[in-house]
Amino acid sequence: MRKRIVAALLVIENNQGGGLGITSDEIESATFPWALGGFDHEDVDPFLERSARVIRAYERSRPTVEQLQAPARFEPVTAAEAMQAEFTTVLRGYHVRAVDRFTTSIAHTIESYEVGKPMPLTDSGQVARKLFDISMRGYSELEVDEYLDRVSATLRRWESQQSGDDVVSSG
Repeated sequence: MRKRIVAALLVIENNQGGGLGITSDEIESATFPWALGGFDHEDVDPFLERSARVIRAYERSRPTVEQLQAPARFEPVTAAEAMQAEFTTVLRGYHVRAVDRFTTSIAHTIESYEVGKPMPLTDSGQVARKLFDISMRGYSELEVDEYLDRVSATLRRWESQQSGDDVVSSG
C-alpha cells in the first residue's frame, strides 16, 4: 500500500493528471496486522491521515465525468454568506482558526467580484485544493468541504465572467 500511496502523491506533486491508483477511502479504511518488528503505528497513522487528506483534496478538485457532462447546479455563495459562514464544531475536525482565516479571504474575494472590482485573494483552484490541519475541537470536515465545493463553483463562475468565457447556468 505504501508504494501505491507514494506513487499517487508523486502524480499530484508533479501535476501529471490521470488516475492515482488509490483513493482516499482506501487509505482511510486500511488496516494492518500487528507484527513483531513492524512499523510503529505512531509513525504510520499520521502518514496515512496526511496522505488521505492530500488525495481527498486532489479528488475533490478533479471533476468526475458525470460532473463534466451535467449542467452545473449550485447556489452561489455571496460575500454576505461567506462573512457569516458557520460550521459545527466536532471532537476532531479542521483547525478552527485556519478555516476562519480562509473563509474571510473567500468573503473578501467574492465581495470584490460583486462590487465590480475583482481583487482575488484566492481563486477556485486554491479553494478546491485547500488542506486544513486536523485538530481537537475543530470544524466538521464534511460541512467545510461541502461549503468549499460551493465556493469553488462560485469563484469559477466569476473567473469565467472576467475572462469572457461562457458562464454555466446556476439553475
